[in-house]
Amino acid sequence: MRSAVLACCLKKRHAAFIMAWEKTMKQYCDYHVHSHHSLDAACSIREMAEAAVQASLSEICFTDHVEFEDPECRDNPADLAAQRAEVEREQPALPVRLLRGAEIGITPDASFAEQAMAYIAPAQVDFIIGSVHRVGEENAYRPGYFMERDRQAAYCGYLEQLAASVRTLPQLSVLGHYDYVAKRAPYAQRAVRYADLPEAFDDILRYLAQQGKGLEVNTASWRDDAPWGIDVLARFVELGGEFVTFGSDAHVPGQVGKRLKEARALALAAGVRYTATFRGLVPHFFPIEV
Repeated sequence: MRSAVLACCLKKRHAAFIMAWEKTMKQYCDYHVHSHHSLDAACSIREMAEAAVQASLSEICFTDHVEFEDPECRDNPADLAAQRAEVEREQPALPVRLLRGAEIGITPDASFAEQAMAYIAPAQVDFIIGSVHRVGEENAYRPGYFMERDRQAAYCGYLEQLAASVRTLPQLSVLGHYDYVAKRAPYAQRAVRYADLPEAFDDILRYLAQQGKGLEVNTASWRDDAPWGIDVLARFVELGGEFVTFGSDAHVPGQVGKRLKEARALALAAGVRYTATFRGLVPHFFPIEV
């Protein structure tokens, strides 16, 4: 009995410490991190969180894959109950706030998103990324996607898929990596530009703005190139978009927090004023600081 009371008191003290700490810390967050609960990652919650501490982050969100539209992933969605248990076990010893989320794969077929939402409901996650990875039967990350497509066909095909898919997951917190197609693109000009397909971008960005949703600034596709996306972010603001989140899409510790300072500077230069943290899918807005 005494040990249970002591544990309860320590838990309350830890929660109070976190709340006070959050009020004084700048909100340097990485809201796209994968752990071994994703099929394509192998590192523990603890390993990724320790990397976040080294990167001077205040908060990270684990967004492990739940993708029923993808034949490579549909039989192995993230075990979000295990993710939750691991986060709760590791949190008390770590000076970085750990949040729980999911990255849900979306397509124009809403049934996949509906299946994913039914699957994640018991986990009561804090944050949901809606992401397009596939165009038809092909993953836009795989070399085969580019074999018989020039840059215009590959990029426009992906952006059209994004526009056709974004409405199928109304519960999303943000739309993830609109430039996913550039990750492995073999072209000299890899940057995804607003001018690549303005009609599709306007459809996507207007919908997000009207629904009060955010756009992710994902640094993974940049690789070693100069940051891109100021044109897309500026158009998002013009259409009424109010906030973005920042994500490294880290799958190993060395990627956690990568180039997020540049991402924050880019968003500010585009006229974006706010980022957000999430608790139980509810956004809490903060001014972007470099």
